[in-house]
This record gives sequence, C-alpha cells and structure tokens, in this order.
Amino acid sequence: MRDDENILTFNPEDDHESQRGEAVAVESQPGGEEESSSAATDAQQNDALADGAILKEMDRLKGEVDDLRELYLRKLAEFDNFRKRVEREKQEFRKLANEDLVRDLIPVLDNFSRAVSHEGETDLESFKEGVELIARQLQDVLARQGLEEIDPLGEPFNPEFHDAVQRVEDSQHEPGTVVAVLAKGYTLGGRLLRPAMVAVAMEPAGGSGTQNGEG
Repeated sequence: MRDDENILTFNPEDDHESQRGEAVAVESQPGGEEESSSAATDAQQNDALADGAILKEMDRLKGEVDDLRELYLRKLAEFDNFRKRVEREKQEFRKLANEDLVRDLIPVLDNFSRAVSHEGETDLESFKEGVELIARQLQDVLARQGLEEIDPLGEPFNPEFHDAVQRVEDSQHEPGTVVAVLAKGYTLGGRLLRPAMVAVAMEPAGGSGTQNGEG
C-alpha cells in the first residue's frame, strides 16, 4: 500500500458544506423557541378559557340555587298562611256550629223552666208528659246536629259499638245477643261518642240467673 493513500485529503467543498450546516442549525434554533413559546401561550389561553367557563357555570348554578331557595321560602310562607287560614276557618266553623246548637237549645231550656215552675200546679201524669215532650224536643235538636242513638236491644253484640257490662244466662236468646240496654250509645256524624252499655245473653249453666262481668 502506498503512503499517500493514508494521507487525509482536505476538500474545501466539504468544509463549506459543514459550515453551511452549522449555519442552518443556528438559524433553526430561534424558530423552535418561537413555536414552544406559542404553544405555551395557547395552553395558557385554553386554561384561562376553561377557568372562565367554570366560573360562568358556577355563577349560573349559584343563580339557580338562589332562585330555588327563594321559591322554597315563598312556598313555605304560602303554606304557613294557608295553614293559619284553615285554622281560623275551623275555629269560625266551630263557633257557628256552637251558636246554632245553643240557639236550638234555648227553647228546650225555656220548656224545662216552665215545667219546673208549674211542677206543683199539675198532676204527676201531666208533668211526666211535659218532661217527655221536652226530651223529644232535645233529641230532635241533637239529631239535627248529627247525633244518632245506638239502641241495640235484640241485636248481636258488636264490640265496636257496644260495651258488655253484664252477662246474663238466658235460654230465650242466642248467646251473644244483647238482652238489655243499660245506657244508650251515641254517634256524631258517624263517629262513636259513647258505646252502648249492654247486657249480653250467655248459655245457661243448668239454671237461670244473672252474672255480672266485663266485655
């Protein structure tokens, strides 16, 4: 091998190309920085827009909550006013009902007063008839108010409306039949005021008799 083959040959064109490449590399660096800066700016703008959208949505939701709270308070006040109005109307209704009842009872009271004032001037039979008339008058007044009697004589015992205060051995009636009404019961407008106190038949145990007991 010749010695001149190992000698590096200097080529001016190669040096020129190298310098031009370095220049291109140097020139390209500022452009990369601009792109990076632009991307960062875009990201900041996007973050700002996102934050603005979130704040706007929060303001909208806060407005809805305020509107709902105001609506709730308004409805609560309306309901409270309605409740008070109903209570006032109930009180007025009770007053009117009491006035009607008292007004209807005044004639009954007048008749009682007259009967008592003439007690010694009439015979016992006439006095009894007068009292019976007053009793019927009182019953009519109460019936107009919705009062109804419970008189279950001869009916089967009903614990919903009857109170068995006696059990009577009775062979003439089926066991469980009401054979005596000691005190009538009453309902008002379909609601039980007082159950009828009754005696109920039971099967005789080898003889007739009466046995007190509770229902």
